[in-house]
Amino acid sequence: MTTTAMSLTPSRPSSFQLASDEVHSWCASLDVPPETSARLYAALTPDERTRSARFRFERDQQRFIVARGVLRDLLGRYLQTQPGQVNFVYNAFGKPDLSPEFGNRLKFNLSHSAGLALIAIATASNVGVDLEYIRAQSDYADIARRFFSTAEVDYLTALPSHLYAEAFFRCWTMKEAYLKACGEGLARPLNSFSVPLTIHPMDAPVDRYVACKDIVPAKRWSFHTLRPAPGYTGALVIEGAGWRLRQWQWKMPQRVLTPRLPKCYFAAAGNGGSLPMSRMSC
Repeated sequence: MTTTAMSLTPSRPSSFQLASDEVHSWCASLDVPPETSARLYAALTPDERTRSARFRFERDQQRFIVARGVLRDLLGRYLQTQPGQVNFVYNAFGKPDLSPEFGNRLKFNLSHSAGLALIAIATASNVGVDLEYIRAQSDYADIARRFFSTAEVDYLTALPSHLYAEAFFRCWTMKEAYLKACGEGLARPLNSFSVPLTIHPMDAPVDRYVACKDIVPAKRWSFHTLRPAPGYTGALVIEGAGWRLRQWQWKMPQRVLTPRLPKCYFAAAGNGGSLPMSRMSC
């Protein structure tokens, strides 16, 4: 397992070149200016727009729009197609994948919490991601005993109290990200498997063999804990080993505008003249 305090690099053209041994993690703020939200909304499908309208509160509606719009924007740039042309198919548990016309070129996963989104993108290997805002509450131990494995509960119980909340969310996000990578969602009980845990930020990577289902042989998975922003913890789990994790910060691409010349330029040109810019009064 790798625990990484994210040093996010702003997106640039090389950000969308994905090597076969790389997995990319993208962090995006969901609280954006209205113009950005409108541009992202324009790329959504009718179904996604309908889903956004079901949210009771406008803030939740806007955050859903931005999260889905950012996912489409990123996939469109990796695939070199328009965001609105990216089509999804869903498995029996609701996990999205690219539709068949894109082949098996990319695997991806999205999670968002409070005002932040985390997106993982890899080449042809199952990947899952989860993000949680660390909230202060008193019943973490009860939740752990109900949903975590015995080994995980014992690990958490042995921690000093001031480390418990962050470790709890680290465990929770690991388990959620793993199930999302498997594509099972919550169809499998959270306490039926254990994830690797640590409180040390610079531990060497650790891979673990875990079976997605009892009838399937165990697969090798790579676990990463991320700290995308203060007050948040995230996890990325990807099938296989030896991955290079690269982390990026999403920004809305700038519109390409055609330069507009002042009207007085055309007036001068129409008279056969050449009017210096410094003398124009437009």
